[in-house]
Formats: sequence, C-alpha cells, structure tokens
Amino acid sequence: MRRIHKTCNLSTVYKAWQDGIEASGQPHPPYRSSNDDYYWDVAMNLYHCQGGLCAYTEMLLCSPELYQANRWQNGRYAESAEGNPNVKGQLEHFYKELKQNRGWLWDNFFMVDSDVNTKVKKSHVVDPILKPDAADYNEFEKLEYDMSKHVFIPNSGLPEAVRERINEMILILGINYDPIRELRRIYFSRILKMIEFKIETWDSINPEMFPTAYAMMRMTNTEGG
Repeated sequence: MRRIHKTCNLSTVYKAWQDGIEASGQPHPPYRSSNDDYYWDVAMNLYHCQGGLCAYTEMLLCSPELYQANRWQNGRYAESAEGNPNVKGQLEHFYKELKQNRGWLWDNFFMVDSDVNTKVKKSHVVDPILKPDAADYNEFEKLEYDMSKHVFIPNSGLPEAVRERINEMILILGINYDPIRELRRIYFSRILKMIEFKIETWDSINPEMFPTAYAMMRMTNTEGG
C-alpha cells in the first residue's frame, strides 16, 4: 500500500463546497453515496490521485482514460452520454465515526475495492498508522513484502508494539485478503517468469497494479547489483 498524495485539484466546486461547510462548523449534509450530487466528482478525483487503484489493496479499479484531467469541466467531473463511468470500487470513509456528521470530508475519503470495504473493513475501528495519505506514512518504513507467500508483513526493523499495530491494520484494510493475495501471486508469476528468462528486466516493467509489492520485490532482487 503506497503513499497517496491526495489533492482535490480537479473537483474544485465540490472542494469549495466542503471547505465552506467545514469553515461554518455545521454538520455535513447526510451522505447518500452515489445518490448525492458530488459523488462522482469525489470518486473520480480520488482515482486521479490513486492512479485508478484501490487505495489499500492496489487492485486496478478504473481505466486511466476515465480520470484524465480533460474529463473535468469548470471544476466538475463531466460524465459521458452513457451516464456514470464504468468503474469498480466504492467511496469509503477511513474513519467510519466521521460519516454521520462529516460525511463529505475530503481527507477521510478513499476509493477501495467493494469487497474489501463491505466484507473486511466494515465498521472496524482504525489506527492511523496505515492511513495512506498521512504525512508521515512511508510504505517502505512500515511494510515488507514476503515474496514466497505474496503477503505484506510489518517491517521487521520496527519495535514489536508498532509491528502489532501495523499487522492489525493489514488485516482490517484487507491488504492480504485471500482473493487479493492469490491475484497478486497469479499476476506476478507471469512477470517473474519473464524476468527469469530475460525477456524483461526489473527496470523495464511498469506494473498496472500492485506497484508497492513490485517495488519491494525489485529492491530485494536487485540489491548489490
């Protein structure tokens, strides 16, 4: 799970609206998911920031052409004649307790895989230690990737108490949710074979998804030249 630099620089009408509510100190209007006027403005600006990937698992959820800057007009996401964009995933509140009164808070939103959101994370209390847009979040300091099992684990150099916190959040965010772990194994098996047979190199491949796992495997396998 990589660091997300989350800037609402495209859906500026929504951001000005949200900033105004925050400045007033009043509760946000009720959050009604995709029934709300700004849902797609938020969702697609997040996909622009997240590179079309699930914020937690890094599965591919949205095609690149759908979140290019030319899709926005006058600070709003311009839907096509066919209607809503064809994407996977859900708009998710990192801190569920903020959903009732601050349900449109930009800083609390991510786009994530629907099964991870509804079947794994649900309403669990979260620890900000793995909030991917936090200023102090660095995936290479917090996590390691076990290439033999295709799972993320806490960085072994951290104190035990910190590793326990990270491990709990790995579970809550579904980062090693079994179907996703298996998808990583299948996805990387082809890539690793191409590298093994020198069809590709670690430097020549730009993975469409799971970039953090790939970066960590690359570091492990190219250390020392």
